[in-house]
Order: sequence, then C-alpha cells, then structure tokens
Amino acid sequence: MNVGTNGIVVDQHGAVLLIKRNDTRTFAPPGGALDVGELPPDGTAREVKEETGLIVLPVRLVTLTYLPMKPHGYLMFSFRCLLRGGEITTSEESPVVGFFKSKPLPRRITSFHRERLEAGLTHAEERPLTFTHPITPVTKLSYFLLRQVVYRWMDVKRRLKGEATYQPPPNWDVTTYLLCPNEDGAYLWYRPQKNDAWQLPGGGTSGLNAPWETAVQLAKQQPGHTLQLGHLSNVYSHQNKNQLTLVFMAECASPLPEPSATIGWFVSGSEPVTCHPEQCQIVANAGQVNQAAEFRFFK
Repeated sequence: MNVGTNGIVVDQHGAVLLIKRNDTRTFAPPGGALDVGELPPDGTAREVKEETGLIVLPVRLVTLTYLPMKPHGYLMFSFRCLLRGGEITTSEESPVVGFFKSKPLPRRITSFHRERLEAGLTHAEERPLTFTHPITPVTKLSYFLLRQVVYRWMDVKRRLKGEATYQPPPNWDVTTYLLCPNEDGAYLWYRPQKNDAWQLPGGGTSGLNAPWETAVQLAKQQPGHTLQLGHLSNVYSHQNKNQLTLVFMAECASPLPEPSATIGWFVSGSEPVTCHPEQCQIVANAGQVNQAAEFRFFK
C-alpha cells in the first residue's frame, strides 16, 4: 500500500497553503510519500519543508483517508499544522507555492484533494475523520494518464538531462488491529486453534479495501463476532521496516463473546505468554491514549 501525508497550514487571514504540482498542474496541499523509518507527523513536516520552504509543526491529525486505486491503494494522513518559520520557496515538484482563499478553493484541484482539504479545514474534534474516497471514471482516467503518459514523458526529459528517472515510493505493509474492551478493562483476544498464539482481532490488508474495513471483516471470521469500529487511537511504525500498524478502538455487539479455548478476555499485563509482544505493547498503551491519535515506534 502507498502511504503518504499532507500538511494543512492556515495563515492569520484564513488562507490555506497550497502548491501547484508539476505533474498534474493542479493545486494540492503540500505532502508526499512517507519514508521508511519515519512517523507520519515527521513525514508531513519534511514534505512541507521540501515543497514550500516553510517550517511547520503538525499538531493534529484531522483526516485518515483511503483512495482504493489499483494496484495497491493510497492511505493518506492529513495534519493541521502550525507555521513556525521559513520562507516560501518553490521547487521542481512545486513550481507555484502560496496561500490561497479557502472559500472557495481553487477550481483546478482534484476531487480527493478537495475532499481532504474541506474536511480538514472544518473538522474541530480531537478524533480524526476516517473515510474512503470514491473512485470516479474521471479519477481512473486521470490516474492512467498520469502514470502512462505524464511520468513517462518526465522520465524522458530527465534522461536527456542526465538525471535520475522517477522512483516509485515504497510499498507499505499495513496491519489494522481492533481493541475491544469490556466493562472490567479486559481486552478481547482470539486464536484460530487451541494451541495457537493469541492475537488481537484484525490483520493485514486485503485487496483494495480500506485497512479498517478489512479489520472489521476479519473480526467477523476470527472471534466470530461483529465489532463496531470506533476511533483511531494509535499508529505504530518500525524504524527500519516499511510496516505500519493502525489501532482502532471498537465495541462488541451484545452479548459479549464468552471466554473459551479460542476466545479470551485479558487485562493488560496479564496476557498469556503466547501473546505477541508487539500486540501486548499495543494493549498496554491503550490506557494512555486520549481522544487524539498518537504515533509511536515499536520498541
């Protein structure tokens, strides 16, 4: 899966920071692909600096969105940012940089960038919005032209200049787990067979479904119970691997599943030794999470 970030920066007059992309010639919030060994807030600050010359501090995740475009799909973190310094500077990727009126936004902007911006500019809650962008025929055609025509032509020009050709961003393995607590503060675990290791509900992505949709579908097959998706609580990454883990709070439909050989309710710190250490770490941090999503490296 492709993973990227956007920075939403507003000045004292309510204008929003936008760039004009050199590939699509459309306006967009500054952002780009997440690097391996980088957390989304850090990737946001880096991309804004590279594309605009401005130094920003990402302070709040406002949207987590998914674009189900073949072959891997696009997961995007959009942050509201505070302006800390720097001077507006254009780059090869962003020949136009500036603050533009947010009402209305410029006409030349893709539908998914517009949706992220409009949601991010108006969303005031600590918990981020989570949604999937619809794929329209125009989106498919634009993506085809971008990959098959624009990028190839840009590579030709780079070769003529003796420059390196376009390198696609890293493909990430994205896993989503659901934390379902009961009234006693214990969390739901399951295992496929009696002698297997205990696991949290959820798992890796499948096809072009959004990661959180896949987790809910897997939960129906795993503990065999319907879980209602709640808010994003934590995002984990590794410092040397392109693996990302999303953690959502969830609620069980009544009645709660009873403990059995394959279903368990364990309080943090009292999990069986067969529980995966990283998943135990996820549960241990759950009690420390407020409404805003937190970003961490696995220890």
